[in-house]
Amino acid sequence: MQETSRASNTTVVQVNRSFLFISSIFFLILVLGCVELLVADTNTGSFHSLTSTAFSENTIALNGSGRWVNDRQITTPGFNFSLQGNSSINVSPVFAQYYSEYQCSNTLGPAITVAFPIHQGWLQFFADGALLLPNPQQQPAITKNDPFEDLIKTGVRDGATGVLRLPLLQGLLTAGSRLPIAGPGSSISYLDLRKMTNPALMIPTPKDHPVSHATIFIKTGTRKGADVGHLVPEAFWNYLNRPDISPEGWKVDFGLPLTEAIPFTLAQNGSIHQMQVQLFSRDGLLLDQTAQAASGQPTITRLSTGLDYLRTFGPPTVAASPQQPVWTEVSTALMKTPAANSAIAHVDQNFPLTLLGDTSWISEMLWYHVAWTTPKQTAQGWIAGSSLTFTSPGNAPGWANVDTLSPDLAAYLENLGNDVDTVVFDVTRQRYYTYNANTQMITGSSMKVAIMLTFLNMTEQQGRQPTDDEMNLLTTMIENSNNDSASALYYGEIGGAAGVSSYLRQIGISGLNPNPGAWGFSLITPLAMVNILTKLYEGTILTDQDRKLALSLMEQIEPDQRFGVGDTAPDGATVAMKNGWLPGPDGYWATNSSGIVTIGKETYIISVYTQELNSFGAGQDILRHVCGTVASLLT
Repeated sequence: MQETSRASNTTVVQVNRSFLFISSIFFLILVLGCVELLVADTNTGSFHSLTSTAFSENTIALNGSGRWVNDRQITTPGFNFSLQGNSSINVSPVFAQYYSEYQCSNTLGPAITVAFPIHQGWLQFFADGALLLPNPQQQPAITKNDPFEDLIKTGVRDGATGVLRLPLLQGLLTAGSRLPIAGPGSSISYLDLRKMTNPALMIPTPKDHPVSHATIFIKTGTRKGADVGHLVPEAFWNYLNRPDISPEGWKVDFGLPLTEAIPFTLAQNGSIHQMQVQLFSRDGLLLDQTAQAASGQPTITRLSTGLDYLRTFGPPTVAASPQQPVWTEVSTALMKTPAANSAIAHVDQNFPLTLLGDTSWISEMLWYHVAWTTPKQTAQGWIAGSSLTFTSPGNAPGWANVDTLSPDLAAYLENLGNDVDTVVFDVTRQRYYTYNANTQMITGSSMKVAIMLTFLNMTEQQGRQPTDDEMNLLTTMIENSNNDSASALYYGEIGGAAGVSSYLRQIGISGLNPNPGAWGFSLITPLAMVNILTKLYEGTILTDQDRKLALSLMEQIEPDQRFGVGDTAPDGATVAMKNGWLPGPDGYWATNSSGIVTIGKETYIISVYTQELNSFGAGQDILRHVCGTVASLLT
């Protein structure tokens, strides 16, 4: 069978609504290897027996059912694929356009795996099927007689996206899966259904008979030159023809029927439901007759072929190439083993990782074994596939917790709890490492950086250079941390809190809240300070002349105020920095240190804030420990 195009299908359909044939009358019984059907007599309620040999001569199948004649393969489900009730897996961007356009929430159901690479392309399973985006440079199959190759050949390709919808039902029938359909309480399996696809069981074109329920006859073959086929109950027929169920028409989306509507029972929640199932060449439908009798409306669902395929075979082999780069899409944990309870590190968006080639399925989640590198070490862990992307984020920086840089530093910070926060931006490698990145603390004299930048922007807007007196105020405010100079500029020149706030909005900085009455008690996050210093370093704010002026002033901080970033930087490094320290209203100290450190080709920007400390010296010790550790790890 060749791959089917959505553009054409020449199936001949014959509709006959004048014939009574109750399709729920078929049961499968094996007698000495011969298929036997029990046909209900609607007048007496009794059953008559007909064997398949009565129909077997010169039958030609048009629906593909001939492939299973004399097929004896049997497969016992062997993969423990369990869905976690609290999990939610997104449709991959690879399939998002197709999923939306073809209303796959109705036709495929929810995603039950992440999209993952196999040697044929990208694959994602859904409750009621699977989608494949073929690899245009597909390599030969890893193993001979790969069952997935047959599904690809008979899949339905979308011309716009290239996506293939795979007929998983065919794989389940071919393998003779012993898995019961519709759930563990079912009286019938895929193995049983395969026997009902025998082309010998196609019936002749119906003749006129008394009518009580409409059925639709569809030609699926010929016998001795006469048309034979299967009857589709009206409830199934109406469902098939809904545009939200068969966007491309039932002939493309479902294909020709393979069986009659077959009755079975389903034990569910302590009660027995009378059910019907009918197979088509690409999918199967279920009718809950018990629920229909109670509500008066047909209760029709699809066979859960995606879930059943995974439980029967397990997923195809993941093509995880060692050393292949991947990136994180969301905040997540890196585990020592797949699905472990404790994390060894935490990553955020766009953080680069490297596949090591090992994968593992735990419940419905695919886990990848990955490595990540820092300048001084390489570490390994496991990450859930739902958190990864194989598409590069381009120039976007990667984000992670400090524990990916140093577990020891992370443990030190965690011991301090909420009384410390820090952000490190490794400019050279475009990676952020954070701890309490968005926690605001008192600025103290670090607020003078924002006052300086706001002032220089004001003079630029006025088209002038700072006067000698203004230069003296700037110099003493930054180099000597003179508070009177800061107050003169804050209140007398730039309009206080409103002026600083206006400038921060202009350059896109959030997280700094200037205090109108006391600039030293403004609040800031370490991420806001790192963002301000990054803009200054990269030259996206101020003119080149004013940028150089600001950096020069911050590089000439007097020696006794260089604790933290300054006195722990590597020998020979250039450090542009500003610290802050003051006792809070409660008598406890707040200290901080922020700066830009460059040595050779290495540059990093760091900001560390502390609060609620018993002494100024305690704050200095914390700043020196954090800044010194980062310096040793990045340079």
